Amino acid sequence: MRKIIAVVLAVTGMLSLTACGDMTDDNKSAENRAEDAYSSFLSGDRTLLNSAQTETWWIPDFHDESMIYEYAYLDLNGDGIEELLIQLEEMPGGYNGVFHFADDQLFCWNSDAVEMNCRDYPLHDGTMVRQYNYSGSCSYTIFRYLENGETEDATSLLVREEAMSEDDSETYPYYEIDGKEVDQVVFEEQLQALVTDRMLERSAWKTL
Repeated sequence: MRKIIAVVLAVTGMLSLTACGDMTDDNKSAENRAEDAYSSFLSGDRTLLNSAQTETWWIPDFHDESMIYEYAYLDLNGDGIEELLIQLEEMPGGYNGVFHFADDQLFCWNSDAVEMNCRDYPLHDGTMVRQYNYSGSCSYTIFRYLENGETEDATSLLVREEAMSEDDSETYPYYEIDGKEVDQVVFEEQLQALVTDRMLERSAWKTL
């Protein structure tokens, strides 16, 4: 009887290890497929790009010799598979894009080259910042990508350093975090802690 129990336990353990191994292999395979897809896309191959993406988004030629692009990989939605981020070298206000791999296809989550005064950039924990500079004010919205590519805001910061016009009645300088006015010291401390100190390192970006 003891031998039978020992055999059953051994077989159960082997099956458990096999299942864990299969899940690890599946995840690794997905990572490899994503890496291959991103590499092909960066080389100019757009065959894996979901057909609806080019109708929804303007996606530039990343090999246009008049522009220099750079890219980085970072898991933005927490699924264990990294996304591909592309921006103009050291000037993401000129262009910034995010691409996601799923079901053996590439999906565009963002491709923005419209507003030079607005840019998205990543923090090292996978959250993003949307920085918008306009008429003496600057806002920072920290957000995260969800699994479906939608976004969820986490924190917002706003500083207004000068009047928008001569007739502007708004108070300045003015500092705000999540809709509540704060003093300059608190604002600068939080901006440093939440954004400046957490920006993705320059070494993570590679030139195309």
